[in-house]
Amino acid sequence: MYILNPMVFSRKILFLFIIGLLFLLGCEKEKTKPVTLNQKLKFSGAEYHQTFKKIFNEENLILLSKDSSFQYLDTLKYYYTLRNFEPLFIKSFEEQRFVDSLLILLEKAGDHGLNPEQYHFSLIAHEFAAAVNDTLNNPFRFANLANTELFISDAILKYAYHMRYGVVNPTKIFFRSYYLPVVDSSKRDLFEPLKQANVIRYLYDKQPKNQKYKKLQEALKKYSAYKNIKINIIANPDKKIEPGNYSPLIVPISDRLIEFGFLDTSKIKIKDYSLYDSLLLTPIKKFQRLNGLNEDGVIGKNTIEKLNTEPEDYIRKIKINLERFRWYNYSDTSDYILVNIPAFTLYAFENKKDLFESKVCLGRRRPANFEMRYKIYEKTKELKDKPDDWETPCMYARISLIVLNPTWNVPPSIIREEIYSEIKKDSNYLSKRNFKVYKEGVEINPDEIKLSDLKLEDNPYRIVQDPGIGNALGKIKFMFKNPFGIYLHDTPQKAYFKNSNRAVSHGCIRVEKPLMLADLLLKGHSKWNLDFLKIEIGIKVNDKAKIAEYMRKRSALRKNTSVDETTEIILEKKFPLIVDYYTAWVDENGNTNFRDDVYRQDKILEEHLLPYIKSRE
Repeated sequence: MYILNPMVFSRKILFLFIIGLLFLLGCEKEKTKPVTLNQKLKFSGAEYHQTFKKIFNEENLILLSKDSSFQYLDTLKYYYTLRNFEPLFIKSFEEQRFVDSLLILLEKAGDHGLNPEQYHFSLIAHEFAAAVNDTLNNPFRFANLANTELFISDAILKYAYHMRYGVVNPTKIFFRSYYLPVVDSSKRDLFEPLKQANVIRYLYDKQPKNQKYKKLQEALKKYSAYKNIKINIIANPDKKIEPGNYSPLIVPISDRLIEFGFLDTSKIKIKDYSLYDSLLLTPIKKFQRLNGLNEDGVIGKNTIEKLNTEPEDYIRKIKINLERFRWYNYSDTSDYILVNIPAFTLYAFENKKDLFESKVCLGRRRPANFEMRYKIYEKTKELKDKPDDWETPCMYARISLIVLNPTWNVPPSIIREEIYSEIKKDSNYLSKRNFKVYKEGVEINPDEIKLSDLKLEDNPYRIVQDPGIGNALGKIKFMFKNPFGIYLHDTPQKAYFKNSNRAVSHGCIRVEKPLMLADLLLKGHSKWNLDFLKIEIGIKVNDKAKIAEYMRKRSALRKNTSVDETTEIILEKKFPLIVDYYTAWVDENGNTNFRDDVYRQDKILEEHLLPYIKSRE
């Protein structure tokens, strides 16, 4: 007879009890499983699909087309038609996580100087909240859901485009002056942003990453913190305030410098606020430098005018220039030469470092009524109606040639506009300035010129200035291919470099430090070096060995590249040159710089950007 072991029996009972308990708990858990939002709100894929499809009927399209912030209506209708009106992103009531992630990204459009409302930030939040609100009996839930889908798709297309190409196309609004390469957006896959497996990650990746852009974003945050500072206008002084002077204006000037972080009162003790002493001199000079004024420490009308700048003006200027940096993606690693027009400065970058800077003179500003006058000229085709246009354009090129002791072939426009007037005033002008005159390839006596012919569009004369003292191009010219006949060059007119506004040329770029630029371009050249160049243009070199070496090699150096005094140096490495226009940027020391809108381009750009950069209400 088999007798059951009590211990074994107890274990079996315990095991069965546990199994039963787990089964009961599982059943209880199944019973208490939360009802999903789709279940609670009775989501119907078919009803949602029909509602979404109705958005694109004629009546609703007319309504949406009146919303200026809705940009891709026709595009989206085409795209969703191809998909048989199947939604892409909002497929049910349970898309809260995706919506929240997208709203976080869109709200940060402000970090790019852009208004989140242009990407339907509030509309997306409102429509989705209305759709999923389970405390209200909302008969329009599916319509709210459909609206959310449509606003999201439009926002994604707009945001991706703006981050990659900019809000506006510079070649359209500055068609006479912007020739930097821009990516051709017409060749893009328009629907690429909508096809991404992770669209949020895709949109983050589209944001500009270069340091010029990111530093300016930080500047926007800094100056946005000054937004509520009330600017009390500082009066212009009766006379310029120099270090050592006493003035009642020192108090408000010091307060303004403190407000904008130029004067740290925690590190200094100001004994007499009315005295312009050495403690104030350094921040004043820094303020002048960062605002493009002559850094002389003298407080005059121009310095006071800049001190009276409203925080909102700084913020607006930063936003405008963030847009410019979306047009052209500056490399953080490439070697290049940059000329920033409003700064009147050339910067040489190598291995991520700012090697040196040089003041430059650039083209004169167009007359204020240029566009009106140009329209008249387009109708009449009369030269007398054609307005002057000497502005230096934005462009990209590669410096390939250095010309030493250059001649100057005077452009026909300068002959008409200036040489003509100078000869009228002084018949010996050409001889005094070492100009030669050629007609049909033959040199003639300047006295033989028929003055009225100089005003003709097909002027029969070629006027050339010989190398030497007084040559308008100085001793060195830096050449690069471009359709404007523009180049960098030395100049005998050094006085202009003392001015803060140096828009004085006919479009070419006069360089204050041409030797520093030449030294950079000749680095690693197999034949030429800076000492050889100096000797060739008549600058003293103390190294006798270098002089002797040059004399031995001179014939070979100049072979096939020289005419009389003029010598060409063909560069073995073509150096990139960028001529750009921006009025706000952050330098390598972390200081935010501002410059005057010398060519009035900020004003034009602001008009096109206004809906996108205005603050949220």
